[in-house]
Amino acid sequence: MTRYDDNIYIAALQSLYNIGATYVRRFVEDFGSPYDAWKAIKDVENLKGYTYLSVGDKRAITASAKDEKLDYISQKLEEYKMDVTTFLDKDFPSMLNQIYNPPAIVFMRGNRALLDKRLNRIAIVGARRCSLYGRNVARMLGKELGKYSTIIVSGGARGIDSHGHEGLLASQGYGIVVMGCGLDIVYPRENSKLFDKIMANNGLLISEYPPGTPPSAKHFPARNRIISGLSRGVIVVEAKSSSGSLITADMAVSEGRDVFVVPCNLLDHTADGNKFLMRNGAYVLTGYEDIVEQYHLTLRNFFSKEEKLLQPKKIENNNVKEEDSLSNTCKGVDSHGSSMLSFSLDKSLILSEIPHDRCITVSDILKATHIPLQQLQPLLLELELEGAIEHQPPRGYINMTRSDILVH
Repeated sequence: MTRYDDNIYIAALQSLYNIGATYVRRFVEDFGSPYDAWKAIKDVENLKGYTYLSVGDKRAITASAKDEKLDYISQKLEEYKMDVTTFLDKDFPSMLNQIYNPPAIVFMRGNRALLDKRLNRIAIVGARRCSLYGRNVARMLGKELGKYSTIIVSGGARGIDSHGHEGLLASQGYGIVVMGCGLDIVYPRENSKLFDKIMANNGLLISEYPPGTPPSAKHFPARNRIISGLSRGVIVVEAKSSSGSLITADMAVSEGRDVFVVPCNLLDHTADGNKFLMRNGAYVLTGYEDIVEQYHLTLRNFFSKEEKLLQPKKIENNNVKEEDSLSNTCKGVDSHGSSMLSFSLDKSLILSEIPHDRCITVSDILKATHIPLQQLQPLLLELELEGAIEHQPPRGYINMTRSDILVH
């Protein structure tokens, strides 16, 4: 039998039937090394001392301990250019070692440096089936926080998780996605391009599940402990009363992390989880600025680590006019929102009547603005092309200017 590195044996142990991180660590400790643990579990007699495992589980573990797993894992790591770190490594993320039931192994694709313990990481989580308001808030938070010295973490699920990363990419921020399956599998499938963009922008995909592990309902609560474990704070954008986001929030509290909750519509049951969190003492988020102040974040494009927020670099050239100094200081800032200044009066009026949290119909806009239909329709089209509004047939139009993000 080919002798592999220890991380391959730990990965194979993690892939065994009904085995999690706790037993992987115990096997390695009890049998002396990852290699010796792998050899030992092939004999069911060696599992007699593990009284919490049923006889059926022990037989299933032994039956699934095939050396072909070692070859398969090794090939997939090379094929997908995955990096691996285990609890035996000195560079294993210290924040994960401190949580309840820490993972035994972490697989990575992308920028491993984002796991550095000195970096600020904030999780954005929420419902898969979110409201338009929740979507816009997630995108706004992702985009605005992406401009600062922080990294956005999520589970990469549909809904809030994905929208937060879409916003993050709009400001070229750095993101981490914690997967509930092997990193050779894309789940959900429609996020394939999103994950590719995250990695292309120096982001990172991680998972404790070996290559070939399909997504499973039982994986996602376990994945949530890694999301909260990596993060200094967790922002719950929109969560139902029975939501995985509440599990993440609960884990965050138990690990001493901060939990922030976005204010919600009192009449909307899609955010009953938010109401629960607010009643139980979570920080109520009034804007992305709360996160900036809480963690003393600095603008990553314009400030060094030593400089405080809102202290622009001194302009040495005394001949530069004040207006030029301001433009130099803000050079590189996404000024898409400033295009609002050039809107015509009619367009400004239209925007003022279209809400940010719900859609309204063309008929409603006509009544509110008194702009003739033949003039209104081309103006709506122009605003939609500029990303200022979005058409949601048959409900109508919603205002996108606060999130300042082009919808795609």
